[in-house]
Order: sequence, then structure tokens, then C-alpha cells
Amino acid sequence: MAGPAHEPDLRTLSIRGTLALSGRETLRVLRLWSQTLMPPVVTAVLFLAIFGGALGDRLRQVEGLSYLAFILPGLLVMTVAGQAFANASTSLFQAKNEGYLDDILSSPLRPAEIALSYMAGGLVRGWLAAAAVAAVALPFADAGVHRPAVAVLTLALTGVIFSALGVITGLSADSFDHLSFVANLVIAPLALVGGVFYSVERLSEPWATLTRIDPIYYLVDATRSGLAGAQETTIAASLPVAAAAAALATLAAIVLLARGWRLKP
Repeated sequence: MAGPAHEPDLRTLSIRGTLALSGRETLRVLRLWSQTLMPPVVTAVLFLAIFGGALGDRLRQVEGLSYLAFILPGLLVMTVAGQAFANASTSLFQAKNEGYLDDILSSPLRPAEIALSYMAGGLVRGWLAAAAVAAVALPFADAGVHRPAVAVLTLALTGVIFSALGVITGLSADSFDHLSFVANLVIAPLALVGGVFYSVERLSEPWATLTRIDPIYYLVDATRSGLAGAQETTIAASLPVAAAAAALATLAAIVLLARGWRLKP
């Protein structure tokens, strides 16, 4: 006669719960692809078409690259950053505002597992959108992929940083206006002055200094180094700083979630 079945231990339940919540967030991105993936891809392709087509003939080369090849890495960073942030912040805010976050908090999941699960959806959304943009644009960019590992690592760190910031913003927000404020008046301006469309070497002061203190500039430059082989800063400095920023942002999201910071709408 078979003995009684053993109930799964707490660790097993945590793993299952983490996979289930991560899967839910990923499935949300895929099911709503017309809202989560199509708009950023269309926007990035329009940027490439308008700037590459309208300015490409006048700015034939920037830092030894065609203008299209020069702006593509920055657009990939913008896409990953914007979509990773938007997905994590919106999803967590909705969970908090509609009350079903309480069910997740009462589960065996630890704060780190909850934070990473919400970040997973943002990472999937950002990376899939960037991959679609790259697939469309790379054949026309007139540049090979010089160091793919550097480009992939930088875009991965970009996704981690901004999905973690999305979790923090989703916790702190008390309205959709708050989410829009951070996305439109903090992240978007930082991206636009982060050297996506211009070389910092061609700027006069104070614009050159403002660009150099923008953290997104270093992510853009590292991605450009990986894709096009051109760089204005040292990768040995930018990648460790990006990794430290990713670790700190993730840790901050976990700590705030563990403390229950602003969990009630």
C-alpha cells in the first residue's frame, strides 16, 4: 500500500509561485502584444525612417558611421528602457490599486521573488521590442555587429535597471498620472539627451557636460560600441557602473517591497 503523498515544502512552493507569477507577467505581455510590443516597435522604426531618411543624406557620417548605424544602438536602449519601466510600473500599480496584490503578499513568495517576477515581465517586453527593432533595422544600418556580447550585456543591464525602477515607481505611485510623470518627464528626457541622435564631441558647453552626466549616455555608448564598434567612453568603466546600478536598483525594489512601502493605494 502506497504511503501518504508528501506535501511540497515551502521552498518548492516559492519556486512554483515565482514561476507562476513570472509566467503571468510574461503572458500578459504576449497576449496584449498590440499594446505592449507593436507601439514601441513602430515608434522606433519611424525614428529610424525619419531621422535616417531625412538627415542621413545631410549627416552622411557621425564618428565614422552612417547616421542610421549611429542612432540605432541608442534607439534600442530607449526601447528597452521605456518598455521595461512601463510594464513593471503599470503592472504593479494595477495589482496594488485593484487589491489583488494582497493575495500575492499573503503567498509563500518572498519580497525578492515578487520583485523579480514583476521585473520579468518588463524584461521580456523590453527585450522583445528591441529584438524586433533590431531585426527590422540592422539589414539597413550598413554596419555589422562588432561585439555582440557587449551589446547584449548592455541591453540586459538596461532592462534590469529600468524594470527595477518600474517596480519602485509602481510601489510609490498613487495614480496613473504619477506613472506618466516619471515616464514622460524623467525617463524620456534623459533618453533624448543621452547621445542617441548626436555625438557629444560635437556639442558646446553646457550641453556636452549635461550629456556626460546623463546615465543613459553610457548605456547608449556601450551599446554603440558593441553594435557599430564606435565609442566615446571606455567600456571598462561604463559596464561595471551599469552593473552596479542594476544591482542597487534591484536591491532597492526588494527592500522597499519587504518593508511594505506604500503598498496600500
